[in-house]
Amino acid sequence: FSFPHGTHLAAMEGDTETGKVKLRKYVCVDDVGIQVNPMIVEGQVHGGVAQGIAQAMYEGASYDEDGNLQTASLADYLLPSAMDLPFFITDTTVTPSTTHPLGTKGVGEAGAIASTPAIINGVVDALRPLGVTDISMPAAPMTVWRAIQAAKAGGAA
Repeated sequence: FSFPHGTHLAAMEGDTETGKVKLRKYVCVDDVGIQVNPMIVEGQVHGGVAQGIAQAMYEGASYDEDGNLQTASLADYLLPSAMDLPFFITDTTVTPSTTHPLGTKGVGEAGAIASTPAIINGVVDALRPLGVTDISMPAAPMTVWRAIQAAKAGGAA
């Protein structure tokens, strides 16, 4: 089999006072085989990357102690806007599929699958000098701030 694959990198910075993290730069290279329509491939990757960033940094279902959903509307459930996202630097390589007559591979999940771990790993890398070794999703300011405080105290978040 010949599967689609790629590499995604996120350059992050964090404010140690507030816990707010910011995505400074996002770069990805994907191989989806022969591209029938490169513009559609680019759009699929951009949309998936935005979705994965949202999952990693903003979206989260939270419940109260009685099990009631606290993020039931878009007033409480955070979603990024275009202003929250940087320009994505994207590129492709082409390795034709060995099992499809057109040499094509899937692209629909390329950005969504790779972007979430790229963001979380970028946050951890940015905070590693402070002793942070893990961050729960979403990497909201309070989550990041607590991880920083726990690392300062010598414990895990």
